[in-house]
Amino acid sequence: MINIDTFIQNLDLDSQGIWWVFLFALVVFLFMLLMPKRFSKREMYFIFGVVGYVTMVVDVTFMSTYFDVFDLGSDPQVEGIGDLISLAFIPSCLAVIFSNYYTGEKRWRYVALFVLISFFFEWVLVQVGYMKLKGWRTWWSLPVYFVIYAYWLPWQLKALRKTDVNRKVIK
Repeated sequence: MINIDTFIQNLDLDSQGIWWVFLFALVVFLFMLLMPKRFSKREMYFIFGVVGYVTMVVDVTFMSTYFDVFDLGSDPQVEGIGDLISLAFIPSCLAVIFSNYYTGEKRWRYVALFVLISFFFEWVLVQVGYMKLKGWRTWWSLPVYFVIYAYWLPWQLKALRKTDVNRKVIK
């Protein structure tokens, strides 16, 4: 039998700074839903799912568990709803938005913009107390974001479009 009090406690809704996670998630989710779509729903779902999965595996399994360089929320032993939103949902929304607007001629402009947006989100997470760093420095994430936006997401979009015979490949 499910204990509703335990369930609500495990959501970790009383974490300091969780308001920032919900606010940012709402903004990027609404933007993603309302933006004019330049790619198919298939591409959007694929990018959303893959980015969410990879982010959860890398951040939860490696960075948080093995290397133990940060904690999210009020209890490091509890994976609350804010953790899920900030590690899977928000990066997935940002990846979909980036991939939707990404073009070869404006590549570096979009890369710089989304690196800054991602860095800003993480920096505010630390400032409001939702993310507690344990040996990690926020600015160390900049090269990671750069690789993701400059190389991994464009490669993923290009590979996805190669499998779709009705689309042209981005060069």
